[in-house]
Amino acid sequence: MATSKPIAALVGPELFPIPPIRGGASEQFIEQTARCLTRYRPVVIGVGDPELPGYEIRGRVEYFRVALTGWRRWLYKRHRRTFPYYDRRVAEIIRQVQPALIHVHNRPLLALFLKQQLPRLPVILHMHNLYNILGKRERPAPGTRIPVEAFAACSRFVLEREKDRLGAGAASHWVVYNGVDPAAFLPNWEHPDKIRELRRRYDLTDEPTVLFVGKIRQSKGVGVLLQAMEQVWRRQPRAVLILVGGTEFGRGRIDRRTPFLQELQNRLQQASGRVILTGFIPPSEVAQAYRLGDICVAPSQIDEGLPLVVLEASASGLPIISTKMGGIPEFVRDGSNGLLLENKADGGELAAKIVLLLENEAVRRKLGEQGRALVLERFSWQAVARYQEELYDTMLKEALS
Repeated sequence: MATSKPIAALVGPELFPIPPIRGGASEQFIEQTARCLTRYRPVVIGVGDPELPGYEIRGRVEYFRVALTGWRRWLYKRHRRTFPYYDRRVAEIIRQVQPALIHVHNRPLLALFLKQQLPRLPVILHMHNLYNILGKRERPAPGTRIPVEAFAACSRFVLEREKDRLGAGAASHWVVYNGVDPAAFLPNWEHPDKIRELRRRYDLTDEPTVLFVGKIRQSKGVGVLLQAMEQVWRRQPRAVLILVGGTEFGRGRIDRRTPFLQELQNRLQQASGRVILTGFIPPSEVAQAYRLGDICVAPSQIDEGLPLVVLEASASGLPIISTKMGGIPEFVRDGSNGLLLENKADGGELAAKIVLLLENEAVRRKLGEQGRALVLERFSWQAVARYQEELYDTMLKEALS
């Protein structure tokens, strides 16, 4: 007799919708792993959006979206502890769906609330960044224990930093890495005709191209990168810097002009070489952007969990230059699929590594091929989802014991 698959409720933050039409790394993770689950039936719960229905089924994934607009959003943002509207609606949906377990992403207070409301259900709290990066209304008070069955982190770095803080009340601790779709992010040595066509849209032919993908912020190293490019242009005057991304994510925010962006645009007017600013590109279209680059530079100046950009660049066959910040060295292996900076803020060191790769096609190809192979072996969304289901299996076995 056939048995139905257990339901896994994947719960997103209240900021951006799922699928991630407005951007967002945790939203991307939820969307992609939900599609790849095979032994569990995925139910995704997230915030509503004018471009998405409140309820729908896409393929094998069932979506519930909580409308959080107007006065509700205003009260929730400012008085979450006394007006937990999103938390309550998520709990109502979970009671309706009756999942076998709850997987909460990036919201420790929501995980705590759901555990209090639904104490018999196993809860996984999955963090994609550090406590300090959370908004002040999203952080538990110091010393708060969140009694979940499992605490998961997107990198060993995040786990080690948070296991005695956000993960202090968890029964077990796991590293569940981010992933990428290698079928969508194709290596640049395949389909060269498509690459030429895309480059023509930006009036590019065979110029050496340095690619940056991410938020246009100082913390992402954009300022250091521009400083480095001034030195690169002395050796490679035809080189082009392509900055892919906006300053923010979310509805009505992708074109926000920040003080850093204004300062950057003033610097670009005086730049010695050519710079292309593409603006925000939706996640569904960002794979094409990697076809513009010869190398990808991700000079993060802060501790990040594990940026999707390094996975996407490797899947696209691009060598990476990055920093030894956060979880980046857990994927970017110096001399194997990229180069790591000793000094994150040293524009001269960054420039030297850029020139080294631009002037050596064989090295670029070797690093790119080895990066793609690493993705195929361990970091595809299918591989991540299989490991995630192992986590689910463990939680259910322990709940029954």
